[in-house]
Amino acid sequence: MSSDAGERGSRFSRRGFVVRFLAVVGAGIAAALAIPVAGFAGAPGWTSRGPFRFLSTSVAPTLRSDDWTKVGAVADFEVGKPTYLVVERHIVDGWVTENAPIGVHVVRQSETDVAVFDPHCTHLGCPLSWSDGADAFVCPCHGGSFDLSGKVASGPPPRPMIRYESKIEAETVFIRKLLDGV
Repeated sequence: MSSDAGERGSRFSRRGFVVRFLAVVGAGIAAALAIPVAGFAGAPGWTSRGPFRFLSTSVAPTLRSDDWTKVGAVADFEVGKPTYLVVERHIVDGWVTENAPIGVHVVRQSETDVAVFDPHCTHLGCPLSWSDGADAFVCPCHGGSFDLSGKVASGPPPRPMIRYESKIEAETVFIRKLLDGV
């Protein structure tokens, strides 16, 4: 009789099997959930020492176009007074060729120099507008502001406004691609 009891003790009971099986399945589920969490926590963006870049290399084709796009005549812009415009850009993205609208802030800085800015805050990408009372580009989301040259005047934006490569040719303002700050 004692040998039968010893044999039964060495075998798994149904309850023991189910408990062990559920423990293995639970450990597998925990490991499957831990892998993406660990990957997210160790992502290069979180360990980077530099500021987060809202506009990265995955910028829309309308913003990274290498074609020069006509913005308007230099005479249409007052010196020291920003003007918001919507410009049609010709884009080629793979096999798609089309004209797409983009917004820009044009600031004529002198008789021979203009600056053209992307109208989005460098903090979280909210739309910027010019405020005559504040004499600055203001962000409605978190109170950031930029001066006429695009530099941060106040608030949380980590860097200046993003500027377009621009030129004046035959009394006409042209833009090309985004530059990496002022």
